[in-house]
Amino acid sequence: MVRSSGDFVTWESLVDPFTYAKDVPFFNLIVPTIDSTRVKFILRAQMDGGYHVLLGGNSGVGKTVIVQDYLGQAGEQYVHQTKSCSAQTSSRALQAFFEEKLEKIRKNLLGPPSGKTFIFFVDDLNMPLKEFYGAQPPIELLRQIINVKDDRN
Repeated sequence: MVRSSGDFVTWESLVDPFTYAKDVPFFNLIVPTIDSTRVKFILRAQMDGGYHVLLGGNSGVGKTVIVQDYLGQAGEQYVHQTKSCSAQTSSRALQAFFEEKLEKIRKNLLGPPSGKTFIFFVDDLNMPLKEFYGAQPPIELLRQIINVKDDRN
């Protein structure tokens, strides 16, 4: 990472110190690491730039925990909702998930609450079953939503 002065900064210097809180349940503790700091930095930069983010990696490395921690600290300008896919997730169910969380702006236009940006976190994208021809309709729906360019997407 580079400061505004042009000097390089090590990732180690950006890792937040960990302080143990006795009142927080064990499973809610998040210990900041260099990798989680990198991922959060990139996630924040992409989100602040208005880009869609696809976070990939091996199973069990903490992608979901890092994203949920980021969403919890994202700020007042963001509203977020999480959807975990399974083998039974259909494109209809995914569409209903999106539609029920958005507000009606006009007759045929949905959007986030006024002055807010909505973040949809869709977890486990690889889970929906493939059809006979190899398509995964929920993923095709996401692709279509991402490819539509307007002032709200």
